[in-house]
Amino acid sequence: MVLETLLLKYSFLVFVLGAISAYLICIRSKAISIVASSVFAIIASTLSLISSIFSLTHQHSYILSYHLGFPIGKLELVIDPLSAFFIFIISLLVIPVSIYSIGYLKAEYLEKNIGLLCALYHLFILSMLLVVLSGNGFQFLIFWELMTLISFAFVIFDIKSTESKNAGFIYLLMTHIGSAFLLLTFLIFAKYTGSFSFVSFNEASNLMPASLKAILFLFILLGFGTKAGIVPLHIWLPEAHPAAPSHISALMSGVMIKTGIYGILRFIFDFLSPFPSWWGIFVLLIGITTAVLGIIFASSEVDIKRILAYSSIENIGVILLSIGASMIFYSFDQKILAAAALVAALFHSLNHALFKGLLFTCAGSIISATHTRNIEKLGGLIKLMPKTAFLFLIGSLAICALPLFNGFISEWLTFQSLLRLYELKSDFIKLLGPITASILGFTGAVCAAVFVKTFAGIFVGMPRTHQVNHAKEVSPSMSLGSSLLGIMCFLIGIFPFLLFPLLNTAASFTIGLENINIQSAGNVNNNFVSISPLIIFVIILLSFFFIYIFSKIYGSKLPVRKEETWSCGIAPKAEFEHTPTGFSQPLGVIFSELHTPESFYHNYIYLPIVNGLINLSHKMRPLQSGVLQIYLLYIFLALIFCLVWIKL
Repeated sequence: MVLETLLLKYSFLVFVLGAISAYLICIRSKAISIVASSVFAIIASTLSLISSIFSLTHQHSYILSYHLGFPIGKLELVIDPLSAFFIFIISLLVIPVSIYSIGYLKAEYLEKNIGLLCALYHLFILSMLLVVLSGNGFQFLIFWELMTLISFAFVIFDIKSTESKNAGFIYLLMTHIGSAFLLLTFLIFAKYTGSFSFVSFNEASNLMPASLKAILFLFILLGFGTKAGIVPLHIWLPEAHPAAPSHISALMSGVMIKTGIYGILRFIFDFLSPFPSWWGIFVLLIGITTAVLGIIFASSEVDIKRILAYSSIENIGVILLSIGASMIFYSFDQKILAAAALVAALFHSLNHALFKGLLFTCAGSIISATHTRNIEKLGGLIKLMPKTAFLFLIGSLAICALPLFNGFISEWLTFQSLLRLYELKSDFIKLLGPITASILGFTGAVCAAVFVKTFAGIFVGMPRTHQVNHAKEVSPSMSLGSSLLGIMCFLIGIFPFLLFPLLNTAASFTIGLENINIQSAGNVNNNFVSISPLIIFVIILLSFFFIYIFSKIYGSKLPVRKEETWSCGIAPKAEFEHTPTGFSQPLGVIFSELHTPESFYHNYIYLPIVNGLINLSHKMRPLQSGVLQIYLLYIFLALIFCLVWIKL
């Protein structure tokens, strides 16, 4: 335990030193500042990664306390298997993204304020780690807001861009609506427990009436769901991700939105359990709605970063499906099945971080080389950027959950969990399980169509505009960072069993079980849903080997002609090709009614709220009188309100 805490402390120290060093070094040399920032981030993330692995393998839970003085006071950090697993995800993604950022920042942001960008990068990672480690509601909100404000700074970093400013405003608005619900949640918990400590929150469930617990459940979904990007609270996500730098988009989509998933798991299973089955059903329905609408919205996009942002919404829906199934099992006291479903949710959280990080870094490489996000203007890049094309293909195969890649494993476990709902003694849930599994299969099919369109539109065929002609492969550091993510996507797909001890520990702890091997425990073991990725890999290798031998022996005897495709006597042109929009047009027609909610949310919910807040802000301007005595009066009135609230 001493080693784990020591590594974590050093990790925090290195992040702070990295932020300061990057900012100061930038005064003399921007290029050195970028390298120094990345090196510090890699070292710090490696330390936190090792610390999380130690915590998970040794199944340690402990509290660290630091007296920091006003305004934070006593800092409480809780390290347990659940928080350690999310530290593992964050740290694992930061390492390759930091390598990627060396070449990316030199290519795209050398003329910007690099010192500030690199300093904020370190503080952003540190804030995410502190969010999942917080053991106090008040401090949790501080770090949550810090994470939000730093990511907001990334979104509006190109301050001259109207798109960035609008995206930043929407992001800040939505996340603060979520924060308001979290603040209400913490105040209610504190009212019943007399403390903001998470240790005391564990006792709150026995003190609250069922109706209040249900209200808190909805507040938690609204508060954390806004950050996670669940439908209909998702509108900020496809706006903010395209505006942020690509390496930041990889972190925002890969791990920042997972802090919302962490919050849902922590508060529902730790602080509000036991709970009725309708909670799990509600989460399941939100998950399927989010997954379906997220991928349908992605199918009509031509902006590569918006496509990836919408697919992140879809994957959050997939994670919520597993969480919903776990909650249903838990409510029926089937804790082993609940833990197995939670393994699927945690595994997909990890897998999504890796393949989405890979896709966003590849997208950054494409944008850096072509200076456009519009896939309609691309085409033929496979000849000019073969490494990037191969890595993007790996990410596409992983996100489509095809065998031999990591996305397949976690979605397969999700299917198992949903089908297992049939074993519960409820006719409605017996019916719900197979239906949701079928809809999940449908989202997988649409996801495959989306990424066939995306990959083909970018890399296949002839260049459709002049922007492709001068494209070239990106710098070695950018290729290396993406390659590490691609390798992890492949290795986890072949050897997933290496991660199951970590997943078992985190899931068992969250459900309240002794650490067991969930994959072979009780009635979870079932041969008809068993599958070995390693055996599939060996079979595919042998198949290719025999095909190669056969072609060498017999293929050389057959004449081969290589000619251009006949095009009716006209020289081939890019205009003859199917465009990405043309490819997805049938999907757009079929699901045109499902696109309606997006415009409905935007025009009739979000815009009225935004306009109302702007008008309210104008009306409240007189409150900013500039008179110190008036401001002291405001503080006094706020204090009176807080005292009355606590007394009640």
